[in-house]
Amino acid sequence: MRPLLRLLMFACVLFTASCSEELNPTPYTYSQLFTGENNKTWKVILFEETLDGEVIDKFMPSCLADDEFVFYANTDHLFETTSGSRKCFTDERGLTQDTWTFSNATATLTMVLPILSDNALPYIIRELDDDDMVAEIFFDETNTTSYRIHFEAIDEE
Repeated sequence: MRPLLRLLMFACVLFTASCSEELNPTPYTYSQLFTGENNKTWKVILFEETLDGEVIDKFMPSCLADDEFVFYANTDHLFETTSGSRKCFTDERGLTQDTWTFSNATATLTMVLPILSDNALPYIIRELDDDDMVAEIFFDETNTTSYRIHFEAIDEE
């Protein structure tokens, strides 16, 4: 019985060794949906205000209509916002530079959206594909009220 078991184990090892193929892992590219190959430019197309998960208002601040948000695919994760000719605030800078981060575990994108804050804030990514993104930020401690910001990709390099 023992020689038969050894022969069977030898056959299994030989079969496994002959059928193995070289593993070539593909680098994770989910963040390229934000950045494209080098950079990707987005614009805001709609805000939704929610209460307990239900949309209660839809609006678009006219001052954001010509603003652009650029995510770079470099190792520094550079992020730029450019304010167009319509300013939301009288002291608004034309160009804001910062960095962006994304956490897969919580679907959280941290970035600066100058109309809400001059500091990077965490946005939950509700939807994301090559051309559209929906980010949500809660503004109360119980997470019952939020803004959902709809973005559209306008340029990719």
